[in-house]
Amino acid sequence: MTAPRRKHLDERWPGVLGSCLAAGALLALCLGQDASWDLRNYHLYNAWAWLNGREAIDIAAAGLQSWFNPALDLPYYLLATGPLQHAPRWLAALQGLWFGLLAFLVFRIAATLAHLQRRRFGPADAVAVAIGVTGTMAVSQTGLTTNELPTACLVLAGIALLLHALGKPDGPPWRTLLLAGLCTGLAAGLKPTAIVYPVAAGFAAAATLRPWRSAGRSFFALALGGGSGFLLAYGWWGWHLYQSIGDPAFPMFNQWFHSPWAPAASMTDTRFLPRSPGQWLAYPFYWLHRNQALVTEVRFADPRYALAFLAVLALPALRLRSRRDPLGAPALGFLAAFWALAYLQWLGLFSILRYAIPLESLSGVLALGVLRHAWPDPDGGFSRAARRGIWACALLCLALTHYPNWGRVPFSHQPVEVTAPRLPAHSLVMLVGMPLAYLPPLLPHDPDARYVGLNWFTDATRGYRLYDAIEQAVRTHKGPRYALLSPDATVRDQDMLGRLLPGYRMDDCRPVTTNLERDRHGRPPPHPVELCRMVPAAPG
Repeated sequence: MTAPRRKHLDERWPGVLGSCLAAGALLALCLGQDASWDLRNYHLYNAWAWLNGREAIDIAAAGLQSWFNPALDLPYYLLATGPLQHAPRWLAALQGLWFGLLAFLVFRIAATLAHLQRRRFGPADAVAVAIGVTGTMAVSQTGLTTNELPTACLVLAGIALLLHALGKPDGPPWRTLLLAGLCTGLAAGLKPTAIVYPVAAGFAAAATLRPWRSAGRSFFALALGGGSGFLLAYGWWGWHLYQSIGDPAFPMFNQWFHSPWAPAASMTDTRFLPRSPGQWLAYPFYWLHRNQALVTEVRFADPRYALAFLAVLALPALRLRSRRDPLGAPALGFLAAFWALAYLQWLGLFSILRYAIPLESLSGVLALGVLRHAWPDPDGGFSRAARRGIWACALLCLALTHYPNWGRVPFSHQPVEVTAPRLPAHSLVMLVGMPLAYLPPLLPHDPDARYVGLNWFTDATRGYRLYDAIEQAVRTHKGPRYALLSPDATVRDQDMLGRLLPGYRMDDCRPVTTNLERDRHGRPPPHPVELCRMVPAAPG
């Protein structure tokens, strides 16, 4: 009876995929043009810099992020400045396809779990999928260039493959394990903040895959695939950084590599790590009410993580209470173990919620699996209590969720529009404050213009080669000097300008107008970015 139902479901997957992709594109169009801080800081600049060999010309234009792997930024930059330069809505719709793919993968994971439990994918499963894919981090980043959704899709593709492998009576095939590891490894290589996921997937699979005698072989296959994926996506970039600057993750983890260009410090963002024993033990419950600067820079609320947290805690107790494992127990155990291991690593390394989309996406599936385990149905489906439970979870999410705004503006004629004076030949432009690095690729200038960043990261490298290189570039430059001044520049940023160019002042300051500096209603900012000529101060 199972085989026909499975075939019936498989026939509908192309339609499900098409619907999910269309929903993702439509959602991106409804949310508006990306104007996020990260886009304005480095996602455009890093792609442009790598394609145009700017690393030998500019210095720290995007601050610390100037040395991030540019691979994921290339498609957006090439489309935004090429074939879709005058079609920002098409560009946003294409970016939205990542959300559609994420939703489809969550559907596949839920359907595979239902198949392993030898039951039909039903309305309760659809509600569980909807809970997971409507989370704050996935929805709010749809259409953005933060690159969290592409890496989350790779991670969930690996999880879907591993779940499929759990259904093999003779043990998981090597090819499936290698491919699953490759997917999670690629995610970590393309964006190293995803490093928690291949590690969690490997150990969770080794603990739950059957037969037990193949656990070591399975772990090795996953590790081989994960390592290969990471090296494929990041190896070339890490080797380039090591050859040029002495740290394959520069400027991160320099306490291990001791590059002379920056302090021997980790340079990781620790602002959002738990601050109290209560947060270390139950951080997701702090996100039930609207908050800011806890695990995100912007205001949000989301109960999905607390639901998944409770589900992961409840499952071992339910397994101990039960006299026998229900059908599909290893699959549910794998998902719970993966979630727990990834969460613990995420908690200790970052506690930045944007990086947790895979955990968010699995919240509904985990909650439904535990509800079904807690209130089993004699016929193998869902009891009334389990169905009511998942609907209660959905209503809770509907009532408590508050979506963050990472920065959106109305669509304009181009994805990024910049109006600025043309720079003279041989200009040196100091980017005072952040985020400003999206402007150099779009400013009217000659190819020999040079850009250096004056921001908190530059100041942190005083006494090291990076600061010395910027100081030398600024003081020995023979052509015109300009300051590109952010309205968000700190007093320290402006003081640095004075230290590097003593006896100079800003003159002939002109506004640089751009659609990305507008608010969500399209209104211009009260204080625009300014381009100022640096001239010697009058004596006396």
